[in-house]
Amino acid sequence: MGASEEGRQILPIRARRRPNILVVDDDKSMRDLLQLHLANAGYNVALAEDAVVAGRMFLGSTPDLLLIDVDMPYLSGLDFVATLFADTTVPIIPVIFTTAHEYFAQYADALGADCLIKPILKSLLLETVAQNLHPKGSNKRVAGGSARIGI
Repeated sequence: MGASEEGRQILPIRARRRPNILVVDDDKSMRDLLQLHLANAGYNVALAEDAVVAGRMFLGSTPDLLLIDVDMPYLSGLDFVATLFADTTVPIIPVIFTTAHEYFAQYADALGADCLIKPILKSLLLETVAQNLHPKGSNKRVAGGSARIGI
């Protein structure tokens, strides 16, 4: 290596920012399992045990995607999302609902959101998250509060 080459370094390719996902579920084992799969897939994951904690976290730092359980104490996932996005100053982000109730999928679809039925397959989780973070053709984002969606 010549003297002129000694000072040269190959600079690393600039890494893409890892998407931030907020997981909200009152079941600790479900939160932990979702975090494990999402973190291993390269996502930054924040966890909240209910909508109250999620609201504080969301307003402190808006995630790239919200993965939220429908049935939770204090405030359901559906009510949380409707309330959150009724505020027009809150940025609209993709939302994926999780639930043990298959009938809820039609409500999520009416909202323009995806719904994963528990138990959730890892492959389906990762595929649904990727599709929502990188939509092709359709915009799978919740349109807004309940007044705007007619529920």
